[in-house]
Amino acid sequence: MFKAKKEKLRNAIEFTRIYKSYADINLREAACLDYQLKNILVPMDRYDLLAGRYEHDYVGFSSQCGGIYTYYFNEFDFRTALNECWNDLSEEEKNELTNLQEYWEFENTARKADNRIIQKYGYLPPKSYHGPGFFNADWRVAGTNLNMERLINLGLDGMDELIDHYASVNGASTFYEALKSWIGSLRTACERYRQQVSRCAEQLKNGEKETPYKNTKALEGLLEDFAEEPDTAAKAYLAAGGRTPDLTSYDRLAEALENIQHHAPRSFFEGVQLMWIYSVSCDLMNYGRMDDYLGPLYCHDIENGIITEEEGIGILLGLYKHFKEINKIHDCRIIVGGVGRRHPKEADRLAIALMETSRRFRETVPQLTLRYDRDIAPEVYRKALEVNAEGTTFPIIYSDVTNVPAVKELYGVSEEEAEQYLPFGCGEYNMEGLSIGTPNSGTNLLKALEMTLHGGRDFCNNVPCGKNVGSLSDFDTFDKLYDAWKMEMADAIDLMADYMQINYDVAGEEAPYLHQSLLLSDCIEKGKACFDGGVRYLNASSEIFGLISTADSFMALKKLVYDEKKYSLSKIVEALDHNFEGYEQIRKDCLAAPKYGNDQPDADEMAHRVFRTIGEMTIAAGKKTRLHSYNIVSVNNSMSAEWGYFCSASPDGRKKGDAMSNGNGPSVGADKSGVTALLNSMSGFDNTLHVGVINNVRFTRELFESSMDKVAMLLRVFYENGGVETNLCVIGKHDLEEAMIHPENYQNLMVRIGGFSARFVTLNPTVQREIINRTTYGSC
Repeated sequence: MFKAKKEKLRNAIEFTRIYKSYADINLREAACLDYQLKNILVPMDRYDLLAGRYEHDYVGFSSQCGGIYTYYFNEFDFRTALNECWNDLSEEEKNELTNLQEYWEFENTARKADNRIIQKYGYLPPKSYHGPGFFNADWRVAGTNLNMERLINLGLDGMDELIDHYASVNGASTFYEALKSWIGSLRTACERYRQQVSRCAEQLKNGEKETPYKNTKALEGLLEDFAEEPDTAAKAYLAAGGRTPDLTSYDRLAEALENIQHHAPRSFFEGVQLMWIYSVSCDLMNYGRMDDYLGPLYCHDIENGIITEEEGIGILLGLYKHFKEINKIHDCRIIVGGVGRRHPKEADRLAIALMETSRRFRETVPQLTLRYDRDIAPEVYRKALEVNAEGTTFPIIYSDVTNVPAVKELYGVSEEEAEQYLPFGCGEYNMEGLSIGTPNSGTNLLKALEMTLHGGRDFCNNVPCGKNVGSLSDFDTFDKLYDAWKMEMADAIDLMADYMQINYDVAGEEAPYLHQSLLLSDCIEKGKACFDGGVRYLNASSEIFGLISTADSFMALKKLVYDEKKYSLSKIVEALDHNFEGYEQIRKDCLAAPKYGNDQPDADEMAHRVFRTIGEMTIAAGKKTRLHSYNIVSVNNSMSAEWGYFCSASPDGRKKGDAMSNGNGPSVGADKSGVTALLNSMSGFDNTLHVGVINNVRFTRELFESSMDKVAMLLRVFYENGGVETNLCVIGKHDLEEAMIHPENYQNLMVRIGGFSARFVTLNPTVQREIINRTTYGSC
């Protein structure tokens, strides 16, 4: 069900009036959020076990959803609704909405950030990659993992008391006042849902038919009509064994919603409900170490007979249903396992339950992620492999053996802090409750090489858009060519770092981000909002694409042009410009050049060199800003295929428009020496130069099922010898090929793209072909 467009338009009028009423940014955000929360939270549907569903308006506040950046204006939807509803509006409403449109066109925070960049640089970097150039950048505050354990342990009253304590130490302020207002708004949200649930329970007791969804604004609509077909999320929930709530369910939920308005959760169910109502109220899209902050409640309830393990999974399925409704496939991370947990024994027990829930749910969300360490419980590690073996693509597995020391050195933090690193989104890192680390830009390394070879011209799009760093005749040594490629990227990398700083500056000037500041160290302690010096570590990252395609291209050029002198550089570029048509032998030689992923020292070292170069350039650019740290991430959100579409043929033998390499994985189909060789290549990067990489590995189901112990040992060796992580995909190439031909027979076929999972049949054919052409391993 959706809110009426007219209702959203009227909400925009009132939201704007409130926004204009406050000069103080703390009180303004508190008032806007209080109004917004009363309008975006919509009634439960008849399959909900937990309260908390939202639908954003055309104007509002958000860090990540519903407009993406701080105070947003969804202009397209607003204009559409205004045109459709025009004849049903009063003259006063028409005037107000017309003025409102003009106001928010310039007042929305993204527009203010645009103006800041234009004033400084004279132009805006591209915000998407569908045209000329090799980089993009956008405005957002994404991926933060908050200190949920503090919320669960203290409850809302305890958070109030914590604020009062530090206000007495630091002095009263509108920031502290606004934080308490935000907590009050959460209480109101819980109470409104409690009232709805109580009415639903009364209806069931009296044998009444449920009332269809009506008025979202006052949460007066009750359950949707039972005759209505379940939506996609509800179907997944029911297929996984989820049950439609009954009277007992509603009584339990009403009691939970009443208790968590003030007290810390007394049960696992109440803990899940508090975590969810907080998250959905502020668009939180990553949920941290859930096994640790909810594990004690889960084990307490199991051990005291309050719930069975099956009932615990039922609660988690109810949570997963909400995840699927939002369906943020590039985020929605739940982390389990790893060092630094406060309750490892209890956490392991919940981790197994979460993995079992993912096995049953079989959806693209949540992105369940396991942190591996040398002391991992055997049953936890085994469960992770068994669930992956069924083709779920989860859990993703990260190595604490590799990542904790690397994060400690890279960020310059204590080991205790480094132990709180968490992957979020497509695989970027931040530290739970300690840092912000938004990834807001992307760099196409292969496109930068294309421009280097064409005098700063994007040859594929036939436009000049970079620097002319020299003609082909100037590159008479390989090092000169390589240095020219670095020069091509240098200014843009500096700009993207500054862009990230401005992103945070403007966000902080506009709003305290109360939902983040409440649960990030050291905002309450300092009495400062997260972007006003409150958060302990203000980090950022930039995504890189085409890493290995670029390295393999350099390898081919070095071998064929500079070492063997078989071809001139101009002859190779001529072949590229003709997409190798009429130059088949040159392409054959390019393809035959050493390739990363085969444990070949020269090819692997070239990949490590390219990685080291872009990593060091990004770190150096960050040092010119006020960021604590600015680093690369080599992840993928399908852009290796989509950005490859805009790249000309490349010296690695890839043809125009074909997919580039994915994350730190090999060029498509180039790994021909077995999975051990592939993992050896993947484990050789300097892990103190990045804050997230992804490694896709695909096995046949037959191998995984028949040789589980061998696979487990192979991966252990990788995780304990420099391997960062693995995205395991257990599926045969034949099934993928058949799914392209007969998609109707493969609706539930899941694949791992890189930084997210998807149903194969829903993907762009370019992305499908890239996945099919990846190597599938049938032996260790």
